[in-house]
Amino acid sequence: MKVVIIEDEYFSAEKLRFLLEKLDPTIEVLAVLPSVEKSVAWFSAHAEPDLIFSDIQLEDQESFELFERLSIDAPIIYTTAYDQYAIQAFKQNSIDYLLKPIQPEELRAALKKYENQAYRLLKKGLLPTPQPTKSEPKERFMVRKGNGFAVVKVQDIAYFKSEDKLSFVVTFDQQKLLIDATLEELSEQVDPRRFNRISRNRLVCIDSIHKIHPHFNGRLKLELMPPDEEEVFVSRDRATAFKEWINS
Repeated sequence: MKVVIIEDEYFSAEKLRFLLEKLDPTIEVLAVLPSVEKSVAWFSAHAEPDLIFSDIQLEDQESFELFERLSIDAPIIYTTAYDQYAIQAFKQNSIDYLLKPIQPEELRAALKKYENQAYRLLKKGLLPTPQPTKSEPKERFMVRKGNGFAVVKVQDIAYFKSEDKLSFVVTFDQQKLLIDATLEELSEQVDPRRFNRISRNRLVCIDSIHKIHPHFNGRLKLELMPPDEEEVFVSRDRATAFKEWINS
């Protein structure tokens, strides 16, 4: 596989090169390009690589400028220390968005995504965009934070909740963040071994359950960590399935 790295930080570029060659010795890094102008010059004179790894904040401009100036069909994996560019990145020909410092397992997953035959068919327009399934739970979610967006890893999520027709992520460090998805959609995107839809307005991670108390009419009362703003109950019609899930 032939790869180009667009990165203005020398040590970041070398670390990425090292990780790539360690994960797949057949990978050949054709060039490391630190700026939009040098990237334009290189792509104008060379054939496209199989895959591009691109930082966003370069020494002269944002890398989005490169892909607006040139028609480049090679897929892109964005690598950046900032999560506010995720929406714009996915509007480009990107297949993943890795936050620095890049972890080997996340890089491996991104490479696997590229190599997947379904993605190659997707590039040719032969398949619809794949949607997460229960057999492939999501590893992270994009949420609203302030005037922008943030990326939250699934292992940091204590529970999802809905209020006034809005959905929120509540993290173990007690952040409450708006997410653009319904609980029904979210329940299809997480690992069912770790998350349970205990009621119409709660989807909880097993690690967030601190205590379970019997309650009236066959319901169960939960104490969550971090604590919810309201009392949390497992509805009567879900209690049996919930107990089976806890004991599985």
